[in-house]
Amino acid sequence: MDKIVFKCKRIAKLIIMKKPSKISDEDKKRFRDAVGNVKPIKNDNIISERPQSSIYQKKHKANYLDPGYEINENLATEKLVGGEEEIKFCSAGENDKKFKRLRQGKYKFEGKLDLHGMLVEEAKQQLAIFLKECKIRSLSCVLIIHGKGYGSKNNAPVIKNKLNQWLRNNSMVWGFCSARPSDGGTGAIYVYLKSN
Repeated sequence: MDKIVFKCKRIAKLIIMKKPSKISDEDKKRFRDAVGNVKPIKNDNIISERPQSSIYQKKHKANYLDPGYEINENLATEKLVGGEEEIKFCSAGENDKKFKRLRQGKYKFEGKLDLHGMLVEEAKQQLAIFLKECKIRSLSCVLIIHGKGYGSKNNAPVIKNKLNQWLRNNSMVWGFCSARPSDGGTGAIYVYLKSN
């Protein structure tokens, strides 16, 4: 799949995905025949723990771009959620048909933002830049990866809870919900943006 990548301060990336080309059934069959039976390679060199986030935090202190889009933190939000809990919000109400399709992962996301390991202020800035770029490109559905908070102090999902608050209070956002397991599960959200 071709991708257009928009880099934000070398930390986060906005990935705009072009529609994949149609692959014929004949080409798919040729590929399966060429690959044959595949066995996974055993790899004992897997590191199961993430490095402490304090090292990352020291390397990536402030120096932000002014995104032009203020993220409102003054309004109240829902209770704090854990890393494995789902989050959801819909300005039209949760029984809306479009929102049900969003929760089922029926919309293809057109952009992606990864906020893993960022400080709250970094994530806030990158989100504002990302939303501004989405509006310029008239994107409808995007994926934001926030993680489950396992690398943060007390294993609390700080960015996840902040996103839950910021996006509820953002006039560009129509709705959002935790992603399907194949797209990150409770460590990511689908965001449906209002049309221009």
